[in-house]
Order: sequence, then structure tokens, then C-alpha cells
Amino acid sequence: MLKYILREVCLKARKGQAMASKTETYYPPYMGAEPYIHLCFSDRDERKVRPLLRRLLLRGCRTWYWVGYSRDRTSESARNRRMLGAGLTVLFLTDNARRDTELKNQLLVCQKEKQPILVLNTDGGDSGLSLGLTGKFSSVTPGTNASELVNAIFHSPDFSQLYLGDPLPVFDRLRLRRISVLLVVLALLLAGGAGVYRYLNPPASPAQEETALPEDTVAFQDETLRAAVRSAVGGGPITEEAVAELESLYLSQLPEYPEELALLPHLATLILSEAAAQGAPEQPELYDGYTLIVRGGDGQ
Repeated sequence: MLKYILREVCLKARKGQAMASKTETYYPPYMGAEPYIHLCFSDRDERKVRPLLRRLLLRGCRTWYWVGYSRDRTSESARNRRMLGAGLTVLFLTDNARRDTELKNQLLVCQKEKQPILVLNTDGGDSGLSLGLTGKFSSVTPGTNASELVNAIFHSPDFSQLYLGDPLPVFDRLRLRRISVLLVVLALLLAGGAGVYRYLNPPASPAQEETALPEDTVAFQDETLRAAVRSAVGGGPITEEAVAELESLYLSQLPEYPEELALLPHLATLILSEAAAQGAPEQPELYDGYTLIVRGGDGQ
């Protein structure tokens, strides 16, 4: 933020000149020697005209304009020279412009020097008598949309391709603000997502890490069954070769997914603890193809 404040101050600070407006800072008027247009508008419409200025700069149209009033003869003379040096004056017409005496004086000076004038009648009101224009001028009613306004200027018979150069980058503070907000929201989402991930995936305890060390090739979703099989194969990896040798299995409690017993191809006998045996009637699939033996203690 400090960098942009210093930048604005440096751009504004000129000996004998007023501080530059925000419009001049973000959409600087053309000050070169190549052909350009003069955009004329009331100071009260400065905010309304910014979208048009931005679009003109992006299209490469060299545009000069003036904000504020002349404070002395030197600045007024410099302004008039720049104004009359334009190949075309484009008026952004609103009720504010119709009541702006200084703006009307500028238009009359341009008309006296026979400079082409294009009136962008944004509200459809009077575009001639209220401004004091008596000579020839063009008037269009394109509305207030920036794209329509630019198209009206470019299709004017007094507009020349000589006014177009390379598109200029513009400092769009609103877009920068939106990008900044988006980045902040994205950062918060990423931080929140990382927190949720850590919550759902806590670091494994030493016991869990030891349990995960064997490289199993036969996967059991049922934790009870997986623990029973690992114990039966001596605590090593649960592989096809290891489970192929199992003909009996001790279960201290009934598995949640008894269908996974099918992963033990030669299993014939289930040794159940007394607690497991009490729930066996609720799992009739245990009786299908297996011999059930009830044994107390740890089953050994």
C-alpha cells in the first residue's frame, strides 16, 4: 500500500500544478506528439468516464483530457494548446456537462478553431442549444456502456486510424482489489483444507506405524478379520502364499464383513471365543462351509 501511495504522490507532485486526480493517475492523459483525440467531460462525471477511458487505452486510442480548472494563465494556455492540438474533440454529454460553464467555454474555443466535435449524448437529452454549439458537429446516442461508447467514437466519420497506437496497460484498482480478495479467500480455503486433512488424517502412533510396516498383498477391510489373519500368519505380511496355508482361524469377535472370509481359500474351521459364539446365530453365513468350534480364553 505504501508503494502505491508514494507512486501516486510522485506522479502528482509538479511545481506550480495541482495534484493529479485519481483518473489521471490510473488512466494518464496522452502527452506525446502523435495524433490524438480530446475527451471532454464535466468534473462531476469523472467517475462515470473512467470505464470509457480504460477501454480507449486498452484499444490503443491516444486520448488527452483535462480534469479541474486552470489556476493561472500559464496552465490555461498550456491546456488550450493541448486541447486545440487534438484532431477530434469527443464530448461525454450529461446534465452535469450541460450546466458546466467551463466545459461550454472549452467547446466554443474548439468550435471557433473549426475542430471536429463528436457529442456522445449519454442520456438522450438536448445536445446542441443547451451547449451553445452553433456550428457543425456530430451527435450520437450510444447510452453509457463503455463498449458502445468506444464503438460510436471509432465509427464516427471524423475519427481517424491515425489516433490508434499500441494498446496501453492500465492500472485497474478495482480489478486488483478483486484479485487480492480472491487470493485471500483462496489462501483461507487452502489453510482450512490443510487443517481438515490433518484432522481426518492424524499422525500415526508408533503402534500404528509398526502395524503398517508389513506389505500386505491381500487386503481386508474388516479390521477384526485383518487382525485375526495377521496373528494367524505370525504377524508378518498378509500375502496370497500366507493365507493359502490357513485352514483354521481364531476369532475373538465376529467380523463386520464376514464375506471377506472368502479371501482365505483353504479355510475350513472357525474357532470362536465364547463372546463371538453368542452372536454367531445372527450371521448364518458362518455356518455355510465352515466348522464352528467354541473355545474359551485366547483360543490357543
